[in-house]
Amino acid sequence: MRLAPWATALPRIPVATTIVAQAVLPFLLLTGRAAEAGFIATAGILCQSILLALSHHRVRHAADRIADLERDLSVAYLDPITGLAVRRVAEHHLIDAAGTELTVALIDVDGMHAINTTHTHDGGDRYLAELAARLGHASQVGDLVARLGGDEFVLVTPRDPQTLARSLTTVLAPPITIDGITRPMRVSIGICRTPGGDPHRALGRADRAMYAAKRRGGGIAHYDPVRDGEPPAPGVRPAVRHRDRRPHRHRTGAS
Repeated sequence: MRLAPWATALPRIPVATTIVAQAVLPFLLLTGRAAEAGFIATAGILCQSILLALSHHRVRHAADRIADLERDLSVAYLDPITGLAVRRVAEHHLIDAAGTELTVALIDVDGMHAINTTHTHDGGDRYLAELAARLGHASQVGDLVARLGGDEFVLVTPRDPQTLARSLTTVLAPPITIDGITRPMRVSIGICRTPGGDPHRALGRADRAMYAAKRRGGGIAHYDPVRDGEPPAPGVRPAVRHRDRRPHRHRTGAS
């Protein structure tokens, strides 16, 4: 909305009045006009008070706006269901780790559709929240746990892959109970050791290892470049995606 010219000029009036008062006061005092000088000085003090009030209002408005923006950013960077960081945070974390070696574990829930069907999406959200909490227990200071989206999570740590695998196995072993039904915490996990600085390669390698685990029924698989290959370059869509692959069905009977 465009302000009227008088509204834009209004805050400048106290400034102009103060400047005029400072210029006129010495002349009035030198010419013996004390009464007029006192009036001008009082007007100048009043204008300074108005300036201070306006400045205080602007500072408070700016502080409130900054606080609102910080709250918006915190919401944008946190997943509302699990309270974990979101994908963009994980990617920035991997970029910032350039020059260091990291272990990346990509965790994908097995049978999420069946969980949502049995317990509704509310039960599915509770399952994801519990998984997030357990991944948090497997992490240490300096690690990052994030929800990449859907039923996919990532844990990034400087620890070696074998140590991380043992921690994940321990925290995911106990079953979970939802709506009185106890079920195992079934996930497929891909783990890779990779240089920081390239989130596409780090997450891509872990993703390929995770699908190797999924093909053999779940559990943990460590990245094998011979078996898993390299992820395609950014922007290149593979001819056949891992998610598109389905087990072959053998037909019975005469064709």
